[in-house]
Amino acid sequence: MADRSENIAPAFLSNLRVVLVEPKVPGNIGATARAMRTMGLSRLVLVKPVDFRMVPETRWMAHGAEDLIDNAAVVSSVDEALADIAFVVGTTNRTRGIWLNPIYNIDRAAALIAGVVQKQTVAVLFGREDRGLLNHELQRCNLIVRIPVAMKYPSLNLSQAVMVIVYEIFQACLDPPKPVLLRLAKNQDIERISYRIHDTMRRVGFTPHPNEETFLRAIRRVFRRSLQLEHRDVATLHKLCDEIDAYVERRGG
Repeated sequence: MADRSENIAPAFLSNLRVVLVEPKVPGNIGATARAMRTMGLSRLVLVKPVDFRMVPETRWMAHGAEDLIDNAAVVSSVDEALADIAFVVGTTNRTRGIWLNPIYNIDRAAALIAGVVQKQTVAVLFGREDRGLLNHELQRCNLIVRIPVAMKYPSLNLSQAVMVIVYEIFQACLDPPKPVLLRLAKNQDIERISYRIHDTMRRVGFTPHPNEETFLRAIRRVFRRSLQLEHRDVATLHKLCDEIDAYVERRGG
């Protein structure tokens, strides 16, 4: 067993949140809290969870991390959970999908996450026990990661997946790369400018193909694939939309 004094969790890990989407098993919530505690994490967010706080199974599985259960934030939507987050990491066991973002093995992605989390808020998003994250939720992510496993049985239990991923991030944070010092755009900023561009394009007569939702998804994808989209970049795009809207207004549009 390793010396307990060897690895002290860096203080910047307080910038990282673990977000569970609609967890249905109280024991998984408890085991997640325990995994987080062992890796120096403290901020647990639950989106529409099963009743869990007073369930004995939750507290048994959270042994030593009951305070994370007591202090867990409960929210009603993924958007609410991610509103003030600068960098969103989604998790999946799939290898392809309609979101078209690249999927990285967690061991490769951990160093990138370690660079961002030193100065930015980061959320790692975990899906439902039975069906994971939905496509529209993965589209909210800057980075999508997976855990490479033997393909004969490619699915991990939710809390097992949390343990593996937070361990890899913790290890990368012990000897982190240079921090990302840019003021990255928050998730809510990206959502607002995506809808703003969509509305501005509609005002100039643009007809999205094949439909508006696909066009909106494409806008989000452009922004989220840029891993260093700054707050000032979003402000510039808003100014551009202001000018286009004003021009349309002057032309009587």
